[in-house]
Amino acid sequence: MRNFLKYDDTQVVKYDSIILAVIYTVGHIFIAMTCNRIITGASLNMAAADAFVEPIINGFWFYFLLVYIKTNIEKKINNNSITFLSNAKLGLYLAILYTIGHIFIAMVCNRLLTGAPLNLAAIDALVEPIVNGFWFYLLFVVFNKYKMRSKAYSGKSSKSPAPGAYQSSKLAPVNNKKNID
Repeated sequence: MRNFLKYDDTQVVKYDSIILAVIYTVGHIFIAMTCNRIITGASLNMAAADAFVEPIINGFWFYFLLVYIKTNIEKKINNNSITFLSNAKLGLYLAILYTIGHIFIAMVCNRLLTGAPLNLAAIDALVEPIVNGFWFYLLFVVFNKYKMRSKAYSGKSSKSPAPGAYQSSKLAPVNNKKNID
């Protein structure tokens, strides 16, 4: 069955990226729970609820920014209704809006789910992303060292496999055209 998925040099799914994303997500949840518990003193089950609910709400906020806000701002920029902002700076503007909204959502979720005072919820909303940034960097460095070491041991690069390593898929289309001149 594995041979059906191998064709030329195209990979449908990059397994190493998926594995890294799963490891990061699990670590992110544990970091969010730990920060919430240490900073606000929330119970483990409430910290866990916050670690799952808040990212979901922020996902909707992200979608809302991309679909609704971005479209409206682009229209206003193109109609010259907004002169202080250009299409080139729109990404930075949306990133700033997203960050402010993310912090606000994190504070409100923490306050509502754990009952933490707003000042502690604000501290958690600022500290937890910083810790997750270090977690991301650590994973990135360790994973790249692992990939470099595994390439060195195998003696091959995953981007340029040996010429005999290519196998055409049994699912790939076959060129059955006859030479018609």
